[in-house]
Amino acid sequence: MVTNDPMVITNVITCSAIALRLMFFRKPGAHHEWWASWLAYLLVLAYGSVPFRYFFDDYNHSSWASLIINLVFCAAVFRSKGNVAEILAVLRPGR
Repeated sequence: MVTNDPMVITNVITCSAIALRLMFFRKPGAHHEWWASWLAYLLVLAYGSVPFRYFFDDYNHSSWASLIINLVFCAAVFRSKGNVAEILAVLRPGR
């Protein structure tokens, strides 16, 4: 387990925060979007794999580019309160 690289630790914490925020998203009374649910599920699997790989000593290094992208995506996830449909609303036509 890499414990002396701050970039790896920061990336693991960032990925953990993204996965946890997406896992605990709840919007009572909202319309269910099936594509957003599947996308959130896939994102939780992808970002949740990083902490597991770290704790099982399979995650050795991280690059600046991946760390910055993960930090920006983490900010977007927390800004939207975990709503994947809101993050991608700018890409949908008619909005």
